[in-house]
Amino acid sequence: MSADTSFIMPGPIITSAMKFGTKVAYTDTSAPIAPDLNADFKVSEILNLGDMEKTYGFTLNVKEKELLEKNKFVMLPLTETSIKPKMGNERYREFLGLYKAVNGDYDYKARTQASSIFLSADIFFHSYNLLYTELLKEMENTIFAPAMRNLSERFYKEADKKFTAASDNEKETWRKVRNYFAVPYALLATSKQPLDADDYMGQVPEELQRTFGEDDKKADTIETATAFINALKLDETSNKEVLGDLQFVYKADGPYVPTVFKPEYEQYAKDMDITFTVDFTQFTPRSHYTGSSLRRQYFRSMMWMSQLPFFVKNAELTKYAFAATQLTAENPQQLSDYAKLESTINFLVGESDDLMPSDYMQSLEAAKGKPDQESAIMEFLAKARPPKIKNLHAEYSTVGEKETADVLLATKGMRFFSGKFIIDSYWTGQLTQGDEAPKPGYTQKLPPMASSLEVMALLGSDYAKSKIPTLDFYKPETKQAIDKAMADLQKETDALDQAFWTGNVYNGWLWTIKSLFSWQQTNHDKLPRFMQSELWGAKTLMTGAGFWTELRHATLLYAKQSFAELGGGAPCDSRIIPPPARGYIEPQVQAFDRLSYLAKKTQAGLQEIGFDNLRNMSSLESFVSALDMTQSYVVKELGNQKLADEIIETTKNTTPEGEDCTEYWLKDGVSEWEDVRVDIIGALESSLPWPVEGPVLPAKDKRAALIADVHTGGDSLNPTRILYEGTGVPNVILVAVKDVNGPRLTIGFTYAQFEFTEPYGGKRLTDEDWQKKFYVGDDEQNAFEYTPRALWPVVPSWFAPLFSR
Repeated sequence: MSADTSFIMPGPIITSAMKFGTKVAYTDTSAPIAPDLNADFKVSEILNLGDMEKTYGFTLNVKEKELLEKNKFVMLPLTETSIKPKMGNERYREFLGLYKAVNGDYDYKARTQASSIFLSADIFFHSYNLLYTELLKEMENTIFAPAMRNLSERFYKEADKKFTAASDNEKETWRKVRNYFAVPYALLATSKQPLDADDYMGQVPEELQRTFGEDDKKADTIETATAFINALKLDETSNKEVLGDLQFVYKADGPYVPTVFKPEYEQYAKDMDITFTVDFTQFTPRSHYTGSSLRRQYFRSMMWMSQLPFFVKNAELTKYAFAATQLTAENPQQLSDYAKLESTINFLVGESDDLMPSDYMQSLEAAKGKPDQESAIMEFLAKARPPKIKNLHAEYSTVGEKETADVLLATKGMRFFSGKFIIDSYWTGQLTQGDEAPKPGYTQKLPPMASSLEVMALLGSDYAKSKIPTLDFYKPETKQAIDKAMADLQKETDALDQAFWTGNVYNGWLWTIKSLFSWQQTNHDKLPRFMQSELWGAKTLMTGAGFWTELRHATLLYAKQSFAELGGGAPCDSRIIPPPARGYIEPQVQAFDRLSYLAKKTQAGLQEIGFDNLRNMSSLESFVSALDMTQSYVVKELGNQKLADEIIETTKNTTPEGEDCTEYWLKDGVSEWEDVRVDIIGALESSLPWPVEGPVLPAKDKRAALIADVHTGGDSLNPTRILYEGTGVPNVILVAVKDVNGPRLTIGFTYAQFEFTEPYGGKRLTDEDWQKKFYVGDDEQNAFEYTPRALWPVVPSWFAPLFSR
């Protein structure tokens, strides 16, 4: 079965995500809703609409004024205004820069009614995403990528030694394992270390980046990887196998049988009557893995280790899996590094959805003392960790005969680094099929494609649920199956308890989105008028879908994706203090509670794993403080409490002639209105993450638009397509508010969220591809020149009612 199953077994090496961050307790904020908060009013009572229009270069048309009257809010595309992001410092990003552009001067004596801001839930969600992403990048660049480079080199060399010393019947096993590790070894060994802040000392940033960029691109080529493999002096067959797979990795344009395991995969196809291939389009570096050769090669290497299964039901591949496991057990430092990576990703994303080396170690332990150890081992592996998500491309000899559950089980096998189980991929997997037979109990076959509407509906959005029938794959021949699958999944989801939702950071992210819908629905009739409008359900869906898109983007490498195939002042400042700019915070009290819990859990869990010195941990603390301040004002808003400035005046002699001057000040410099207008934005500014790869933030990372592929599907009747979720340039939102503090119009920003499919084949879309639709050029000094709106992607039909132009 294996090259050697007598190696010394280490103790438990991977800590469950459930163990980290448990000291952080979740509590709901008590926020009684005042009985008169829901009162209706006329928009004509608002006096600062003209200030907004003049200051921000827009004029509401008749339709928009009707929408504002009816719904108490209206949304505008950013380019229909004169607003441009204002960069406060080198860490600033587009979303916060837009708030910086409308919240006015820090000098409260210069404030105007145009600076009555609306702090949407979106800006807080987006701010957390930025922190999560940069913390993950910091760990990958400084710890995980170097560790995986060391591991792949060590395992390649150790396997090569065993190959040289092996008996004839073991040589092929070690040759295969050596060649398997040669691929990530070649990728990681040829990458360059990214720039950091110290590299910029005494350098001209633009020149340093240009020079580094040229060298970095040379490191990341098939030619460089080929030269590296050729220098290893492998035998002719091995050299051809490894270079063949490196070609697939760099082409990243379709499904292929991996060359290293080609005979084994072909035999498995005959045995199972299913041809499984590896989706090499997934090897396209994308998301936040495009900034340097290190990040691109780390991405490709981890994809290699997570996409290639050592099928349990194939004897040869199982033998190779045990050989790789032996290397893990015999190299304690590499095992420790691997375990730290695995435990961290378990905490941040989720538990593995495939067999791993640790499972093979446990199978040996379970078989000790059994009369037939080989059968006991196979029995253990057959029962251990059944996959819940299918992410392999499969082709069948017949249509409509294979059972979906059987196909899923046929994918079972060790991945050296497993893709993680995420419940939303499980949902899209359960909602789709390729050319399998209808599921047991179903009268129709499910379609091969899914939608974010289904995910958001399962998280609780009634508006999303109402729009599912508008999907192009919701047809007479599929709708009964979709309805049944949604009902079955909803029943499963409703049974999940808080322990599940708080079990790891990924689930906590979804749990936060879930509260957007549930808390609002529970309190609907008590809430401010804008939150009672039917269209606010569409706005809340856009917020939830935008935050979900950022989640999938941030975790793209690790989350298992579903696949259904086919200064100084003047001597006297006599200016009076203008009336306050009366801002408002979207009162999503439970969502802010959960987001705060999520941030605290992230911080505590990473510290427990051993990441005490990450640079952006302090930014995470600042973010929690920003949420604390925000939540205190949300409680005041829901209680319909009056906010105030306390103004004092002093008179002093300022001239030799004895002339007096009266000055006006906010008492102790404190103002509740200024907290909402200025200080919360300042707190979010303090929480902005420090860039991982040097102090000069690329234009790509400053921009809000990003894209993530979340599902691939097709069958004999529907060409295979890739489902993409994207965010774009933030939308402007104008919200009319009336409470004890009076009627006013407020201005803020929300996610822009898109969903579309593209034909399967060729490289997958990257953020750089997607951003070309919205932005001109890639100069980080001028990152926010926008393309004409007519060139922007079409807004999904379910969001279209939010816009009238």
